[in-house]
Amino acid sequence: MTDIHNIEGEEYDDMEDISLSELSQLDLTSIDENITYNIFEDNFPQCYVNRVGETLLIRIEEHIYTKYWFHKYHASVFSEAMIKAIKRLRLDGFPFSDEEFDEDDDVHIFVRWTLKVPSNIDIESLKESVNYAFDSVFERANAMLENSDSVLILGKDTGDGLALLKRIQAHLENLGFYTYIIKEQPDVIGESVMQKVLRFGLSSRFVIVENSEPTGHLYEFPHITKFAELTTIVLQRQGDGATWMFEDLYHKLNNVEKFEYTNDTLEDNINIGIEWAKKYLKSFGNYQKEKLPWFQK
Repeated sequence: MTDIHNIEGEEYDDMEDISLSELSQLDLTSIDENITYNIFEDNFPQCYVNRVGETLLIRIEEHIYTKYWFHKYHASVFSEAMIKAIKRLRLDGFPFSDEEFDEDDDVHIFVRWTLKVPSNIDIESLKESVNYAFDSVFERANAMLENSDSVLILGKDTGDGLALLKRIQAHLENLGFYTYIIKEQPDVIGESVMQKVLRFGLSSRFVIVENSEPTGHLYEFPHITKFAELTTIVLQRQGDGATWMFEDLYHKLNNVEKFEYTNDTLEDNINIGIEWAKKYLKSFGNYQKEKLPWFQK
């Protein structure tokens, strides 16, 4: 028995090791809230269970021992992807919270997060929920790395404009996205600015363009939306706008959509834009699978 275990910032006096079969003998709706149960079971994710009211907080922990890590991606890279995956899955409705990345040394890395389930859950459903939570994070992290699941952010990148792009970037990263602001990426000798934009744009899931003030993105905009056909979210302050020249594209092109915001609603409109992008990409993917023979099995 250990003195203190921490779940969601709370301190508990006792921690007890318990097997799944032993846990199944307990009434989970009335277990002592001051006891944290360490599920000690082979072939099952490391996790700790604590009850708070009518909710079970299940703290899942993945311990990566780097000396025996054989995944194609470096352990630190994959661990960071797991953290982003947890955030993305939360955005998709998974009851995850309090993700934590712990890298005290080069050998041991820990990724932890909390799964919330009702306390009246039966033991078989609890086992399925924990396994599904662990597998979902692992698979999403792998998919994010395999598919370059990132966002390119374009717009005015000096002064207040750069501060605005940074605000957009911070919100996206809080949601679990990899992000790129072109100005911050290293230049490559022999590569033009347009080629650089397309290189990062083509490796991104979608592009966000902050279009409130005229700047270099006006040259980039038709290349990414028309030529490269990238899924593009346009953010524009209400009452402002860089130009009227692209206004008709919002009607002509299905892969670009404009969202107007105020200072107080920027993050909300980013979220709305992401939902639009996800629906558009899913719809386009379904069309490809239906119409194109090489997507049909």
